[in-house]
Order: sequence, then C-alpha cells, then structure tokens
Amino acid sequence: MYTNKSKRLVLGEGETIGHKHVLECSKAISYEKSDDNIRLFLSGIGILTHDEHDRIVLKSGKYRSYNQVEFNPMDETVNRVFD
Repeated sequence: MYTNKSKRLVLGEGETIGHKHVLECSKAISYEKSDDNIRLFLSGIGILTHDEHDRIVLKSGKYRSYNQVEFNPMDETVNRVFD
C-alpha cells in the first residue's frame, strides 16, 4: 500500500517565503503521495513542526494530509491555499 519510507517528510511548503510543514519520526514514516493528499502510516511518535506555530505530536497510526482549498463565491471557483 505505502511505497515510500522516510524518517523526515515535508508535507507542505509555502510558496512565498518557504515555510514548511515537516513531519519527523524516530521510526520510519511510510507514505504514498497523490495529487491532492498524502497517506501516512507512523510506526512511532511523529512530530509535525512549522516555523509559525507550535509543534503537533502524533501517535503512531494512519493519517492523511490534504491541501487546503478555499471557495470564492463571486466567481464560484475553488483555489488551493498557499502558505
């Protein structure tokens, strides 16, 4: 199911100033990327960090990371949100 493994994974990178959402784990992070999400399996405790907010601690288990989008009611478009 998961085709990639790493102990450090960048989940998202800001387009403007380069801030990153980085997930690190002492054990392997198994993951699979697609166009709109990343499926993850943590075999240990994961720490998600970003330059502008506190870290988030994730227990071992399955997760999915999505790109945030916003709806514009004026022209009825859906656009990806950039950091």
